[in-house]
Amino acid sequence: MVNWDELKEGEIGTSMTYGPLMRAEFKVYADAGGDQNPIHQDEFAGLFNKGIIAHGLYTHAMIGKMLVDWVGAENVRKYGGRMTGMTRPGDIVTFKAIVTKKYEKDGEKLVDLDIITTTKTYYLRGRAKSNLSDEEVLKTLAETPIKINIDFTATGEKKHELIFEPKGIDTRRKDLMADEPLVRDWLRAGKDIVTAEFIGKKKGEKFKFGIVRNRDSIVGTGTVAIK
Repeated sequence: MVNWDELKEGEIGTSMTYGPLMRAEFKVYADAGGDQNPIHQDEFAGLFNKGIIAHGLYTHAMIGKMLVDWVGAENVRKYGGRMTGMTRPGDIVTFKAIVTKKYEKDGEKLVDLDIITTTKTYYLRGRAKSNLSDEEVLKTLAETPIKINIDFTATGEKKHELIFEPKGIDTRRKDLMADEPLVRDWLRAGKDIVTAEFIGKKKGEKFKFGIVRNRDSIVGTGTVAIK
């Protein structure tokens, strides 16, 4: 049960994380909602977008789920948002509802919300070892260039090099994995910010890491009643 007195303006009222998204979900949503636009299911149709993308209303629906789980369907008065970025298979989506106003109207206790949806996209994941501080490790990982050299022929001859050499951090090629967004060049130069994060807990000097992009994908508002 939500406590009206504990809700503070400027603080997060509720949040939810969902993902990683799967292609099969887009098919299920298309069949249920009737939007069979092939850019959400067919790789060739999605070439313009460098791959298939999620339905915008699918991620909007998740905002509704977050609010319903928080206060109950009968207490959601309205919500909506503006799409600011595409969401793709493999992404992890975080939803936050920030309290902007508490008030009473027509006998109801109402809360206005700013809703922010952030999409996390992995570009590179791996295992490494370093005696640098956590702050230095993450800064170095984020600033190190990633290079991919690929030569491939239909006869099966190939050369595949993934070059990632952060200073002061011991990485091995076999411990690195390039994610689909890196190969498909989903990064918008000058707009997207790439950071690094630890995945799981460190074990001494050893750790797992990810190179990620966090980007707002929906910015909106909502209103709920508190019973």
